[in-house]
Amino acid sequence: MPLHLFTNRVRHDIEDMREVIDLAEHYLKNEARRLKRRVAKELKEISGQEEREYAIGWYADDFVRLDKVYPQIQRRALFTTLMCMLEADLLLGCQMCCRAFEIPQEFKSKGKNRLITQALEYLQKHLAIRNRFIQYDWELVQNLWSIRNALVHNDGKPKASDLKSIAVFCAPIPTLELDQHNRIILKEGSVRMALHAVDSFFRHLIIEINRNKLPN
Repeated sequence: MPLHLFTNRVRHDIEDMREVIDLAEHYLKNEARRLKRRVAKELKEISGQEEREYAIGWYADDFVRLDKVYPQIQRRALFTTLMCMLEADLLLGCQMCCRAFEIPQEFKSKGKNRLITQALEYLQKHLAIRNRFIQYDWELVQNLWSIRNALVHNDGKPKASDLKSIAVFCAPIPTLELDQHNRIILKEGSVRMALHAVDSFFRHLIIEINRNKLPN
């Protein structure tokens, strides 16, 4: 039963995140379209060039907010929420596996390593998990976690020790980029991409967990 609870929790969390990501992107796009139609309608009713330029300037900040500012706020919030979900569900996996497989030692955080790293190491120590089947997804998740740290702790600017690895990671991904100030920019589709990586990681991890024989 504990393993079913873990699997169901992960599936529900993934689906909830997918829905809210799509809803948020759709809402901002709709707001931008509404503003564009409203401005176009008002400009049709203005004949003088000076008045038209004034009206365009009046709405310029609104366009910038809907096109740049609000999407970044929304994507950062969803990205960090996704990483929180990853951590919480991974810790739940440790708890449920401890019960299901009657592992004598409960998971406890120790040292300075990332909590998600400690949680996976706990599962690898007590269960037969083939590393080659989760390694690709895990490396993606670790890179996403580094991005999360930059977003949470330094307004999207990676610390010096992470800058090169994050730049290399972002370079081939069209939905991620570093601006001229080395600040991470989350483009449309970036949170969806991160969700896909987390989903794939959990799918493969759960397959590996289920390969282990439960106690009688």
